[in-house]
Amino acid sequence: MLERKKVRLYSNNAWLLILLTGLLIMLSACGNIEDASDEMNREHSKSQAEQNSDVINVEVLVESDLDSVVDLKVEIDARKHPQSVYSESVEVPYRESFVIPKDTFIPLTSTHVEASIQEGASWISCSILYDGELVVTHKSRGKGAKALCEKNFRLGPG
Repeated sequence: MLERKKVRLYSNNAWLLILLTGLLIMLSACGNIEDASDEMNREHSKSQAEQNSDVINVEVLVESDLDSVVDLKVEIDARKHPQSVYSESVEVPYRESFVIPKDTFIPLTSTHVEASIQEGASWISCSILYDGELVVTHKSRGKGAKALCEKNFRLGPG
């Protein structure tokens, strides 16, 4: 009789343990679903904001170890709104922003930046950013060094 009570007690405890384990699994899954759902909503909001933007912000940066660079050439090939900058000499860091309206299919086809080091400099670099995201960078060292950054629009991967 005492053994039957022990078996029944263990049996009741086992069911209680199984029930509590199932409840814990369900509760932890609910938290994960909410976290995943919040993350999906954040990503959707971010992509929605990017799609709703009516412009592409192109930023160009040129740097060197001296205070200027020579033969600067910046060309923004936008279908309806092309822009360019040419300068024999410019102080660095040179940073300029260009705003390209998204009023046509493939509004921005390419961005080209080119500059040479000033006599006595040892390095030069250039960078192109689209909407704050670095898309191209290049650094060159030595006598006669030239920085060349180019970003072309391509359909498909890459």
